[in-house]
Amino acid sequence: MKRVNLSVFSFLLILMCVLPQVNAQNVKDFKIKMLGPANLNFRKSPKRIVISDFQVNFQTALQLEDKKKGGKLWRGGIKGDAKASLTLVLDGLNMDELQQLTDKLFEQYKADLVSKGFEIAPIEELWNHSTYQKNREKRWDLRSGQGGEKGDEFGAIVMRPTGQKFIVNKQSMENKKTGPLKIANYEEQVEMKVSNQKTDFIFNKVVLNILAFDNALSETTRALNRHAGYAQVKAETDFKIDSKSYNKFNIGQMIAKSGVEVEGVLEKQKFDASQGADVDRRGMDAGVFHVWRVEDKEDINVSVVKCDPETYKKGAELAITSFLDATIEKLVDKAN
Repeated sequence: MKRVNLSVFSFLLILMCVLPQVNAQNVKDFKIKMLGPANLNFRKSPKRIVISDFQVNFQTALQLEDKKKGGKLWRGGIKGDAKASLTLVLDGLNMDELQQLTDKLFEQYKADLVSKGFEIAPIEELWNHSTYQKNREKRWDLRSGQGGEKGDEFGAIVMRPTGQKFIVNKQSMENKKTGPLKIANYEEQVEMKVSNQKTDFIFNKVVLNILAFDNALSETTRALNRHAGYAQVKAETDFKIDSKSYNKFNIGQMIAKSGVEVEGVLEKQKFDASQGADVDRRGMDAGVFHVWRVEDKEDINVSVVKCDPETYKKGAELAITSFLDATIEKLVDKAN
């Protein structure tokens, strides 16, 4: 039998081909920006922080829709309605593990603040503030996390830590005029009042949005399509903390302008739904009448995207930790 001698390099190449490939998770470069007055700092502020809320919003589905209304054509004839709808659902998430992750990240966040010289003040100091006294029973609730809760956006699941109570704005289902925007505006007004008053603590609120899908079609393109009688929606997988996420200290709101994207969490996929309008330019004679006939058309795309729960959890931890660490560094810089 002839013996084949393999070099170490050749052996490693064979191993690379045989062993399953694992996508390494990597955080893309991002920068933290603090919204607020240009001269805002915390040098004279007490080194005590009250965390009013710590919420992580996990996107589990996305729904997009575009519609072009039919009607008469400029040069004669008519066209029907055109509608395109796209629904994406993320399958494979473990809600219990995401709750455990939220608890873990919150404890880590507090420990990081303490390691930088800040004291975590009890939530009761904020709860007993005069600003929260007005209509307290109707407007506010002091409670800890209760597992996954339905968010304001379609497919959003809200998680809060179970180990501490937070001030949560109640959404009255009895008042149909009260929508998420109105509630959010009132909440921001109250937070602004607390932050502008002299207190023995720094007001803090953390809101993190973990996206799995992103709208891949600009509003300009959609407008041009509708002008041409064409409805279209596009989306793609894109795991990241979005640009609407923030870590607020008093009136200083820290954001990542382009979000915090993590590679290697979800397989890159693109999705599309598009529909052109049915057009009848000539019509037909029907006795003394001239009639046109068109149909309303719709393209519906419903897709399920599989994810590995462990890979997703690691990606979420990496994204959130990276974002919070960067905001704490910005806080320390503004406090010294």
